[in-house]
Amino acid sequence: MSHIVRLVHFCALLASLAAAPAWTKTGGRLLNTNDVVQINVQSQPEFSAAARIEPDGTLALTYAGRLRAAGRTTGALAAQIADLLKVKGLVNAPQVSVEVQSFGLQVSVLGAVGQPGAFTLDRPITLAQALARAGGLREDAADSDIVVHRARGIARYNARAVLEGREGAQALLGNNDTVFVEPPRVIYLYGYVNKPGQYALARPGLTVRQAIALAGGLAPLGSDAWGLRIRRDGAEQPADLDQTVQADDTIIVNERLF
Repeated sequence: MSHIVRLVHFCALLASLAAAPAWTKTGGRLLNTNDVVQINVQSQPEFSAAARIEPDGTLALTYAGRLRAAGRTTGALAAQIADLLKVKGLVNAPQVSVEVQSFGLQVSVLGAVGQPGAFTLDRPITLAQALARAGGLREDAADSDIVVHRARGIARYNARAVLEGREGAQALLGNNDTVFVEPPRVIYLYGYVNKPGQYALARPGLTVRQAIALAGGLAPLGSDAWGLRIRRDGAEQPADLDQTVQADDTIIVNERLF
């Protein structure tokens, strides 16, 4: 008897699947909030209309009321509208199509990128693709942090890892997500070095010796001993060549005594 019971359950499952509305099975382009769609009913222009998908994910039609649209496909929405027209006796055999007129998916990429701004998209994209759309990272931002602000929280990634296709590169961005590439960490070198100025703190663990090398080395009168000073958090103190440099440090190389 048990095999008969299982067969009955299997048949019931098939029947339930067959009875499922057609609009639950169809495909097409995925819809997002703020998309504007054109709904066309063949040979029935009075039922054709343009509608915007509201922030709550629905759109309104006079003959169908409010329908869930965001997160569904154009084909699924078209099939549901056709089903409603038929059930309500408005059209016997409706042929319905839904096309996206303008896209509402928007992602903002800000901070240390080539072309910061907001971008309207026709489909979800990855973090790496969004950075490419914004002109890529600035050259001095390769070791910065990338912060992604989403409705469900904040994610933080290392820029170099993203560029190399590792951590976070394939993270999908959603509507109204904001990507912020933090400004590069920098240090400053002044005094008796060959190229004084601002330099990117390219990696953790950089020493004063290595920082001076970035600035072209000591000038002929520069001191690598008592004349080295470092300004950190507003306070100036003696420095040595093997001391580790921190972001926003100012290294001052004074004139040697002899």
